[in-house]
Amino acid sequence: MARSKMSMMMRKEERAGYCFLLPSLIGTVIFIVIPIFMSLILGFTEWNPMRGIRGMEFVGLDNFAELVKDDRVQAAVRNNLIYTFTYVPLTICIALFIATLLNRFTYFKIPLRMMVFMPYVSSLVSVATVWMVLLYPDMGPVNAILHNVFGVEMPPTWFISSKWALPGLIIMAIWHDVGYYMIILLANMQSLPRDVYESAEIDGANAVQSFFHITVPMLSPSLFFCITLATINSFKVFDQINIITKGGPGFSTTVLVQSIYYYAFQEFRISYASAIALLLFAIIFVFSFVLQKLEKRFTF
Repeated sequence: MARSKMSMMMRKEERAGYCFLLPSLIGTVIFIVIPIFMSLILGFTEWNPMRGIRGMEFVGLDNFAELVKDDRVQAAVRNNLIYTFTYVPLTICIALFIATLLNRFTYFKIPLRMMVFMPYVSSLVSVATVWMVLLYPDMGPVNAILHNVFGVEMPPTWFISSKWALPGLIIMAIWHDVGYYMIILLANMQSLPRDVYESAEIDGANAVQSFFHITVPMLSPSLFFCITLATINSFKVFDQINIITKGGPGFSTTVLVQSIYYYAFQEFRISYASAIALLLFAIIFVFSFVLQKLEKRFTF
């Protein structure tokens, strides 16, 4: 009797747990799972949304063949790769450096941590607006400092220049995101065993040697997690680009998500935008797969 009562209580608890999960599960299915499958199907069709399901025509790989010839998509892939290979290493290195400094500070740890993390919780719209003012070509504070303090005769024109617009966006993204990865690395750094450092100090290791031979190897799982997350986020970048440059000047700051938005909601080519989304998925999948293999090889 006692056992059957206990099993009934466990079943009731399981049902209650599933009831709590149900709203989130329904939302995930409606807003994530179904759109993913729809995008997969639409990528191989030509669809006129005004005609409903009847307006869907199977075209095979025509949309993907068009991607190869599309200047906007080619520029988006190139810009995304430049963005990723610049943003990810700089962000993780700066985050690791700041986390190391904060881990060693005795005083003002919490205020400094909040100062570094605060940009990440700020609205991207407000952040983009602030950086548009900071990097204003003629009277912006950054160019004023470059001209008056460092003697740069022709400071960069930043967001209105096809040469400097993408670097300006990368700088803004690093400033915005570095606090998030710093918090992750700092939390893991503070949990590292102190006796390992004490043993290394007894053996004559200095701070730099301890950092590269103890801290970095022991943080490798966290570092790979941050690198993977930063890589995925770098391919998903959209808000600040759409607010500041809208992919311009020309195609100099066009990225894949911005291209999806352009074709889906400005030209209303839903099927072609779905094909670009599938390309983006394939690129992220390849990068994630490679990073996963590297993590297994280089982590303890």
